[in-house]
Amino acid sequence: MRKFLAILSLSLALPALAAADQTLDQATLQKAAERACNRTERVSLGFQGECTVSSLDRRVLTGDVVEYTFDVRVGAGAYDVITVHRVVRETAPFEPVRTDDSVLLLHGDIWGFRPAFTAEPARNLPVYLAQNGVDVWGIDQRWINVPASETDFAFMQGWGFQHDIQDLYLSLSVARGVRLFTGNGFDRMHLLGWSRGGMIGYAYLNAETRVAEGLRNVEGFIPVDIYLKTDDAGFREAACRRSVQRQAQLATQTWQDSTGTLVQTIALLSTVDPLGLSPIFPGLTNRQAGLLVGEATFVLLVPNEPAPFYHFTGGNFAPLPAVSGLPVPTGLRYSPEETWLTMLGGASAYQPVRQLADAELMMCDQQDVPFDDHLAEIDNPVLYVGAGGGFGEYGVYTTTLLGSTDVTTHLVDLTPAELRLFDYGHADLFIGTDAQTLVWQPILSWLQAH
Repeated sequence: MRKFLAILSLSLALPALAAADQTLDQATLQKAAERACNRTERVSLGFQGECTVSSLDRRVLTGDVVEYTFDVRVGAGAYDVITVHRVVRETAPFEPVRTDDSVLLLHGDIWGFRPAFTAEPARNLPVYLAQNGVDVWGIDQRWINVPASETDFAFMQGWGFQHDIQDLYLSLSVARGVRLFTGNGFDRMHLLGWSRGGMIGYAYLNAETRVAEGLRNVEGFIPVDIYLKTDDAGFREAACRRSVQRQAQLATQTWQDSTGTLVQTIALLSTVDPLGLSPIFPGLTNRQAGLLVGEATFVLLVPNEPAPFYHFTGGNFAPLPAVSGLPVPTGLRYSPEETWLTMLGGASAYQPVRQLADAELMMCDQQDVPFDDHLAEIDNPVLYVGAGGGFGEYGVYTTTLLGSTDVTTHLVDLTPAELRLFDYGHADLFIGTDAQTLVWQPILSWLQAH
């Protein structure tokens, strides 16, 4: 039925495409963007504006797998630009292979598409999926490209979840348009959202329930290591405390969160002066500080951490704490240290406080917001992927609130519950040495089955 509706939508919107060209060029991208900006469901969701494509680039990742990158301007502001990525095999330069399966990857906090998903250019989830016949897309949200030198953040004032839903809609529509115009058909795409990207994914599907089924963009949904709602009272209370902090920032017109700037500094020092004393974490070296952000991320969030011993990368620690009371990391358990530090160094300087505030309101669940009103009407197939040292099993609850009857859970738990501190981490899912076996292959199998 869904394929029939997609075909019906196509027949209403476009002429026959018997002469579809396989070549990817700027004209094709512009045609897809113009189509996306004028589609019926965009109007029904309240979105307006023009779209212009620029800066089509190509880089080889490994073998015949390449990454195409281009910008879609969606407004007049300096940063009203979405950067779109596509990782796919090709038969010749700018001639991607035709595929049946497709997925768009949405990053979370701090990092855009490249540092989040391709920290190792030749060994990563997008490359693995592309090598196995999947057309992989991704985006950088607008805030990713805001430089550290920026001082006026008034443009970020309204950059919350509604803004993110619009940008995700447009990105999916552009991707589907490009696939259509290059002979790949018009089937809906799968959506994978990691961390905050998973929350935005839930909110997006919530919005898609308001449009006709034949006009929706997403087929299956893969939320990775995140929850939108929780049945744990302690986690809700922590989210409410974080929410109070975010609302206080908005009340003082602080529109930007600068965590990424701090992360950039930690990463730089850990690379250029690894044995020097950290100015951020007294008692640790710069290398240890870089590892601490990965191995014990929860210390930055205490007492409001979203899950017990939450961390990006599972690691090992010295027997005794530093003088400052911080745990002393000695090395990573599951991911290459160089890859983690590369990922760390790819942090973006600023992130919208409004986006973070909207997320906390949904997790706190004490104030009505429009982004979660129709969860029970979401009926897409779902694969929840969790890490034992991240959100893990706590992300399963949100899936029970959906109307979906096809829900699969894949948890990577490598330690007993009492050793959660040492378990597979939030970022190990993408950069872990054994991630292909533990995580990527199950994702590929699910995509191929749906």
